[in-house]
Amino acid sequence: MDRLTPLLYDSLWQVDPQTAALRPGLAQGWEYSADGLSLTFHLPPGLRWSSGEPLTALQLVNSLQASEHPTLRAFSQITAPDPRTLTLTFARIDCAAATAIGLLPLVHPDTLEAAVPVGSGPFVAEGWAGPDRTLTLHRNPYYRGPGPRLDGVSVRFLSADEVAVAATEAAFDVLGPLPAGETPTASPALQRLAYPSGQMVYIALNYAPKNEPPLPPEVRRALTLALDRPAVLSDTLAGEGQLLAGPLLPGHWAAVDSLTPPDYNPAAARDLLAQAGLRDTDGDGWLDQNGKRFELSIRLNAENPLHQKLGWLVSSYYRDLGLYARAEGVPAESLVDDLFTHDFQAAVFAWPARPDPDQRAFWLSTQAEAGAGLNLVSFQDAQVDDLLAQAVAVPGCQPETRAGLYARLQKILAQARPVDFLLAPNHTLLVSNRVRGLSPGPFAPFTWNIGDWGVEIGD
Repeated sequence: MDRLTPLLYDSLWQVDPQTAALRPGLAQGWEYSADGLSLTFHLPPGLRWSSGEPLTALQLVNSLQASEHPTLRAFSQITAPDPRTLTLTFARIDCAAATAIGLLPLVHPDTLEAAVPVGSGPFVAEGWAGPDRTLTLHRNPYYRGPGPRLDGVSVRFLSADEVAVAATEAAFDVLGPLPAGETPTASPALQRLAYPSGQMVYIALNYAPKNEPPLPPEVRRALTLALDRPAVLSDTLAGEGQLLAGPLLPGHWAAVDSLTPPDYNPAAARDLLAQAGLRDTDGDGWLDQNGKRFELSIRLNAENPLHQKLGWLVSSYYRDLGLYARAEGVPAESLVDDLFTHDFQAAVFAWPARPDPDQRAFWLSTQAEAGAGLNLVSFQDAQVDDLLAQAVAVPGCQPETRAGLYARLQKILAQARPVDFLLAPNHTLLVSNRVRGLSPGPFAPFTWNIGDWGVEIGD
């Protein structure tokens, strides 16, 4: 449903879909106070809700507060000094909270209980209609600026079988987004538009498994050298994705472009395993530790085809080193439980790439407690903790200063590899040859600029 949000609702900021940089949205400008403890947004004159009612800063205050979004806890107060000014005061500086609050969809506070709350986006919903449950939208006559180029939009949610038929018949102007490797045969009237999905896939290597001894440091390093990553990308996604070198997606404004994935070096990996004391002592072809076969279990979501492929392929590379590695598919809910209770040695999992580069939830030592945080691999590093705290508390949230701190963080994580950063699959849109203006990226719904979409007459 997040792909419908840009059609109906504005936010104070927009996010650049390619770089995650913040742009003006409903607010035409903003500034931070000298001490960095307050953020003020300025609204342009003449804003209206799609109902025609004037839109005021006080209504936005009420809308944000009614959302009960968790990031509201980062602010001591939100006020509207005048109808076109909105001021947020931090309890303590938190740039990630500012990003999150600035990207929240804004609804008229008096319509929160409506089936489709009133917004100020480029389109207005007429409602669901017909046996196929089509959502019909028409142009918002009160939309700010020049308004959308399209008169209206119809939206349908399709099953996999329906997608295949629709692609063959070119029954829709835009079809998708479709996961990598799952794009059906399409009519010549449709063009393929591939872009990074924003899903980042990792191999989690647990520092403190609940019921297993931790992997020796040499084994962890060996596992990162065991993978022929370009071949993994080719074999699992037919190249429809990109390799990861660190915790931020390539192209993000804070990503370090010079980072590269580890090289494929099975000889060095075998040397590291030998340094860890792993030997084939009984001649059965598998490495042993302290007289017992060394075993490695890789948990994965059995309902996710990509994760299944990755688990099988990664385990085969590990087995080539003499490690008795096996991929274990489990139901999604079981995998989630194993991850949050830290009851795993290794696991295939994915996190979405978010607009703000904040990584506290994943790497802070305080988030490493089983069942209480998202530091699922029990990673603890005092320098990382310090950088995470500094980068989110930069006065004025200056991107250049934050990027410098996150650069240091990424280099540490790329070296320590608390998880093996692996790949990000693409998504694909099938787009009619007559449609113009789509510019999808990983950091925003592909509909983010639907007001700029158009149809060439006569095609």
